[in-house]
Amino acid sequence: MQKSPQEIVGILELHERWLDKAPGGRRADLTFQNLSSLSAPNIRIRQAKLTGCNLSYARLRGGDFRGCDLFSANLQGADLRQSDLRNADMRGIRLTKANLTGARLDDANLSAGALLGPGENGNVSFVGSEMGHVELGGANLARANLADANLAHAVFTDADLADADLSGARLVGADLQGSNLRGADLRRVDLSDANLLQADLSNSDLTGAQVDGASFEGCDLTGAKLEGVDFSRSVLDDAKIALDISTLDEDLQTLIRNHEVWADTMGASGARANLSGRNLSRINFAGIDLSGACLSGALLVGAVFRGARLAMTDFSGAMLAESDFTEAVLDGAIFSQANLSKSALVGAQLGQIELRGRDGVPTGRFWPCNLAGCDLRQADLSRARLRGANLSESNLSDADLSGALLVDANLIGAVLEGATFEGADLTDAMLDDDSGVAASAG
Repeated sequence: MQKSPQEIVGILELHERWLDKAPGGRRADLTFQNLSSLSAPNIRIRQAKLTGCNLSYARLRGGDFRGCDLFSANLQGADLRQSDLRNADMRGIRLTKANLTGARLDDANLSAGALLGPGENGNVSFVGSEMGHVELGGANLARANLADANLAHAVFTDADLADADLSGARLVGADLQGSNLRGADLRRVDLSDANLLQADLSNSDLTGAQVDGASFEGCDLTGAKLEGVDFSRSVLDDAKIALDISTLDEDLQTLIRNHEVWADTMGASGARANLSGRNLSRINFAGIDLSGACLSGALLVGAVFRGARLAMTDFSGAMLAESDFTEAVLDGAIFSQANLSKSALVGAQLGQIELRGRDGVPTGRFWPCNLAGCDLRQADLSRARLRGANLSESNLSDADLSGALLVDANLIGAVLEGATFEGADLTDAMLDDDSGVAASAG
């Protein structure tokens, strides 16, 4: 039965006394009460029972709702800015067009739910969750439970969703720009057309997520679980991401597997991989053996080759901007005219390899790593081993070659403006007379 306004005021007053542990205090129970358009900024109602309560369009800015039972409550259009909803039970809540900017919702439970309650004309009906177009910009939702919630077109800009459970949630068209989703459970989430510009998704679990049309521009997806995620129709510009080989088409996976056998058996079985011109951007090849493979002209933006074995591999003309070759073995590799701008080649081995005859006997002839004409602007080659490497006509503007081994390297015609050679060994390296680089920078 609906309480009168006077009764509502009385219940709230007794609740205040209950919170203060004053005599005569009583916990508020406003189950199924209609408080639509209530104006009560800074209300103290924590731990109250508000199951199925209608607080639509209420002005509750700065309210204290900690630990409240808001199961299936209606907060449509409510002003909850800077309110505190920590540990609140918000299962099945209706938040369409509500404004929770700057609210605290850490450890709150906003998962889907439904409640059997009074409907129109005295009939019984199910009250279910509805959260479209909710404003949660800057809100703290750390560890919140939003499993299976409908948050289509919700605004989460700069919100803290670290370790939150969003599994199965519907976030179609949601704005998550700048949000913190570190460690969040995003399994089976629908992020179609969502905006995740500059969001932090490191160590999150996106297994089985739908991401068609989503923008991950500038996102940090380091350590994220991405099994079953198809990014082919997503925007990944400047994102920190390494996709597992298992995300590739089956024919490409087969080529790579056969090549590993070919390399392991020195050509006795398997087959050399020809991946020229293929789009392999942001794939994680860490530790793999693709020695001798052909990747000429391939698109490998942001690809990860940390610790990989890539001797004599052909990367000529490939797009390798922002790739990671840290500690990779690249002796004799061919990079002529490739784009390696902003790539990491820290401690990589880019030296020469001794050629062998058909009988496997060394010939005494050496094949250098060929980086002629490469774009190496802002690349990190610190501690790289480039003995005898061909860097002629390459662009090393602002590259870091500190501590690099460049003995016998060819740097004729290379652009060295802004490059760092501190501690580098350039013994017998070939340099232009006006290069300004000493024969030994160490």
